[in-house]
Amino acid sequence: MVSTEKHKMTKTLAWIAVGLVAGYLVFWGLPEVFQTKLDPRSQERLSKIAAELNRSVPVMIDKETELTVVEAHEAMLIYKYRVVLYSVNQLDHQKFAGGAKQRVTQGACNQPEMLEDFLKKGVTLRYSYFDKDKQHIATVDVTPADCGFKQTG
Repeated sequence: MVSTEKHKMTKTLAWIAVGLVAGYLVFWGLPEVFQTKLDPRSQERLSKIAAELNRSVPVMIDKETELTVVEAHEAMLIYKYRVVLYSVNQLDHQKFAGGAKQRVTQGACNQPEMLEDFLKKGVTLRYSYFDKDKQHIATVDVTPADCGFKQTG
């Protein structure tokens, strides 16, 4: 009798082990079935990216420009910068915005990470600039269309 019970117990344990291995293989072999895929334009996804970037701010980008915070909205990632050497009354807003638009568009459209992770997926990148006293200077957007992608949304 003891050997029959031992045999049943061994058989049961074997089936449990097979079930666990099969479950493990299915879970790791087909992760997309078990993970919710976030819309690349969703505020939830972009907020996670912004939170990660905000772990490194404030950070000086160059001798005049400090990235202060990154924010997320639906289909938009917003980078806020402070121009540390100037006050708003020392700058020509239109000239500043025009130059910034050209620079950030060129930079975003030529940076593979920005193209693949955001612009190709329909995310607009907004760059807001503030003076040394945190007064707004200008805001420029880089849209998917600026880099030759069809605008979604």
